[in-house]
Amino acid sequence: MLIFLYGSDSYRRQKKLNNIIAEYRKKHSNLSCEYFDLDPSINSGQEGFLRLKEFSAQMLIFDSKKLAVLRNAFTIELKDLRDFLKKYLNAEELTILISEDTLPEELKSLAKKAFLSEKFKELEADEWRFFIAREIQQRKIALTLQAIDFLAEAFKKDTWGLINELDKLVLISKKSPIDVNDLKKVGDYSYESPDIFGYINVISKNWPVSQKIVSLEKLFIIDEEPVKIFNIMASLKYLPKELIQKLANYDVMLKSGKLDYEEILIDLALSGPTSGGEPRSNF
Repeated sequence: MLIFLYGSDSYRRQKKLNNIIAEYRKKHSNLSCEYFDLDPSINSGQEGFLRLKEFSAQMLIFDSKKLAVLRNAFTIELKDLRDFLKKYLNAEELTILISEDTLPEELKSLAKKAFLSEKFKELEADEWRFFIAREIQQRKIALTLQAIDFLAEAFKKDTWGLINELDKLVLISKKSPIDVNDLKKVGDYSYESPDIFGYINVISKNWPVSQKIVSLEKLFIIDEEPVKIFNIMASLKYLPKELIQKLANYDVMLKSGKLDYEEILIDLALSGPTSGGEPRSNF
């Protein structure tokens, strides 16, 4: 049998590989499991491939099973590899397990016929947050929604980094859920912070409400000060006249105590500059 695991998310791919090997060891007490690195630069020419061929051709004894786990499988001549794999496509006594970042075009038709072919792409949006929530639950740690969003942004496209961070958080002794400030105390987050001017841009151009909310939420997640955001916006002279007038109206309501800075930013995100000169005051 053939098993292809491929994709850029190497953490989930490696986890799947480990689970498959563990299941084979549990199911087959006489399992013969070997690892083969096919990289010619490591194995002096075709040595790794030759060892694999010998391992695959050896006679089986007492109904034992064989599992060959390949590393750097696609560094050798792909035609030679494809011809070899074809011979064991439906083999019951031998399973060849391949895990790589990509799947070459030359092997895609073979992968479709394999016992298992699974792609591990980088998770995004809701899938990424669901994955984080599941990993948090498995470790029995409590985080606020803001902390989860913060981690989702900080470790985007870095699953290994996220997992290492969650394993560190297990060691935190805290009765209440871990929040963003707790994360900043234990981690070094060097990712690029959301841009204040990005938020101002979507407001001034009156983008859809959903995009305005997302832009503002990213600033709130990193605890960007609402007063700072408002003052930067109010200082800009190139904004649409409707928005400049609206900011002036907000300033009056600020001084009278009817609204605070955070409520103003939310109101701007929900309404936008073209919804009228008067800000809403139904908070």
